[in-house]
Amino acid sequence: MQPSNDASELGPLLIDDLPNEFPDRRWWLIVQRVVAACMVIALLPLFLLIILGIKLESRGSAVFCQSRRGMADRPFTIFKFRTMRRGSEKSTALGTTARSSQVTRIGRILRATKLDELPQLWNVARGDMQFVGPRPLPIGLDDELRRNIVGFGLRTRVRPGLTNIAQISVADNRLGDALIGDWTTRFDAELQYIRRQSVRLDMLLICMTAVFVLRQLITRRRGIVKKPGAVLSINVLGVPIACMNYDGVCTQIGAWIRDAQHRYIGVCPVHNIIEAVLHPEHRAVLRGAGLNTPDGMPIVWAKRLMGDRHASRVYGPTLMLHLLELAQAKGWRVAFYGGLQECLDLLIYRMQWRYPALNLVSTISPPFGATAQQEEACIASLRDSAPQLVFVGLGCPKQERWMARNVGSVPGVMIGVGAAFDFHAGTVQQAPGWMQRIGLEWLFRVWREPRRLAGRYASTNPIYIVAITLQWMSHVLLRRNYVVWHAALQESKS
Repeated sequence: MQPSNDASELGPLLIDDLPNEFPDRRWWLIVQRVVAACMVIALLPLFLLIILGIKLESRGSAVFCQSRRGMADRPFTIFKFRTMRRGSEKSTALGTTARSSQVTRIGRILRATKLDELPQLWNVARGDMQFVGPRPLPIGLDDELRRNIVGFGLRTRVRPGLTNIAQISVADNRLGDALIGDWTTRFDAELQYIRRQSVRLDMLLICMTAVFVLRQLITRRRGIVKKPGAVLSINVLGVPIACMNYDGVCTQIGAWIRDAQHRYIGVCPVHNIIEAVLHPEHRAVLRGAGLNTPDGMPIVWAKRLMGDRHASRVYGPTLMLHLLELAQAKGWRVAFYGGLQECLDLLIYRMQWRYPALNLVSTISPPFGATAQQEEACIASLRDSAPQLVFVGLGCPKQERWMARNVGSVPGVMIGVGAAFDFHAGTVQQAPGWMQRIGLEWLFRVWREPRRLAGRYASTNPIYIVAITLQWMSHVLLRRNYVVWHAALQESKS
């Protein structure tokens, strides 16, 4: 049996004690509207940055508009930044948690920092809302709560607000059986506000909200526990990037080769990271790698922002030379897989001249658009040569996915080095060192190969800038810890 919604059942809290609004504080509403309008103007650059991030991650409008009940049940349109995937409103009519699959990656950051509420400043400027008051709810959720919570409609005695004591004391929404109990507690707090509302109380709750949002600035981060065989890394947009320099990566690879372990290594420029952001299957591939290196300076800068103050670049072409020198000294069996045959012939000639004692056991240029049978034949030939170190030059994201499919089938440690084959063969010119150091290598490559690379960088660089900015904000405001011990998520095949 559902409880009655008769206001007379509220006990000691009499309905006559609930004022409609501050009777002699109209000036306070005017002050709030002026302040909100000024804040909207001041925050326009932040608004544009968030809108760009939302639009780049998922389709649909960046601003979410929905009809809600205001004071005296008058409907009005509320504005929020969209945090869910397009078309998810029907399936989340009674609310959703921040961990729901319907919430986008950027949406989780916006919810955690409360930035998704910023467009409601426009509602305050229009007079639909005020800074403090009961939160306006979706019509479906409001109807459900009115049916199950006695007197719930009394919330509309005052204008809805951006914040209140219940809003800042709740970390996330509860759903299902816990929904009614959760909102019963919140409603009790809202009734106390309606009964005792004043300018002084509003100022107190505004200050408490500011403390609530910023309190993690003084919260200590939790320690992280090392996993067996794990590599210390920084989580950059969901991809673990190893906290290692060239020597550290070479030492780790040497240990895997000594123990006859099958691993693959991702060399990650911005393009590789954005592939992982946009495609979950590619993100799983990079998480399955033994380690991932920061191939570009923007990745190095992101690592420094997230806590690795000593982060340095581990550039794929340079790492390849370090490993070839070590392979010559250690006698490792080396293989090259990928690239055009002409490029591969030049690469073999130059590397054997540079490293005359190098034990190069296999060089394979797989056919372009190879069939499954042709690829299997190439893999079988590579496997028969029993290499310990395999350099893969198929380009991103193809090479990472190829390594993930064949880890274990191909013996040894595989490294996806991208354009390193072309650079070391001399068929493609590398950017000058000074451009690499200041993160402008991409500009040099676009100038050299505009048809192939201009579209890629025009699409990936803006997404990366927006996404890293939001991750950095969550790191600073919420003290999120992005230092992780990374162990490959998928086991090597026997």
